[in-house]
Amino acid sequence: MTISPIKQITIVLISLVIITSFVGQWSSAIAQNQEINLIGQQNIWKPFGRDTTLSQNNTDLNIIVKTDNNGKLWNRAFLPTQINSTTNKSSILNLDYGSRSFLGNATFFAEIRGKNSSNILWSSFLNNTNGLLSNSTFTLPNHILNLPIEFRLYVTTNGTGEHILHVKKASIMIH
Repeated sequence: MTISPIKQITIVLISLVIITSFVGQWSSAIAQNQEINLIGQQNIWKPFGRDTTLSQNNTDLNIIVKTDNNGKLWNRAFLPTQINSTTNKSSILNLDYGSRSFLGNATFFAEIRGKNSSNILWSSFLNNTNGLLSNSTFTLPNHILNLPIEFRLYVTTNGTGEHILHVKKASIMIH
C-alpha cells in the first residue's frame, strides 16, 4: 500500500506540530525553574566577627575561625541579597559543604534574616562533617522572596579553637 504525497506531507506536518507543541511546553517548564548561585562573583560575602576570615572565588567560600576567646562568639559570613520571583512557587536551598573543628568545638548553621530587621525567617543546623563534603537540601519559606534578606553561615564557638566551614555550592532553585 502506498501513501499519496499529500497524505505524507499531512502526516509530517501533524508530527511537526505535535513535536513543536511538546518542546514549547517543555521549554516553558524549564524557563519557570530558576537557579540562583549564591557564591559566584556577583555575590560578595562579608565576614562578621574579629576572629572570622573569609576566602571566596567563583566556586568556593571558606569561613575560617581561629579564636583564643573563651566566651561564646557568633562568627559568620553574611550575604545581603534579594531573591526575586514573579511566581509564588517553592524555593529550595542546596548546600554542598564540609565543616571541621581542628581544635575546640563549634556549631555550624545557616540562617536567613530580614535585612531591615532582626527577624529570623529560616534557620537550620549544619552537620559537622569532619572535613568531608556533604550535600544538604532545605525547603525555604515563600515569604523570603521579593524582599531584602541576609543569608548567614555561622561558625559559633564557645571557647578557643580552630574551625572551617567550606562551601562548594550554595544555590537556590525556584520552581
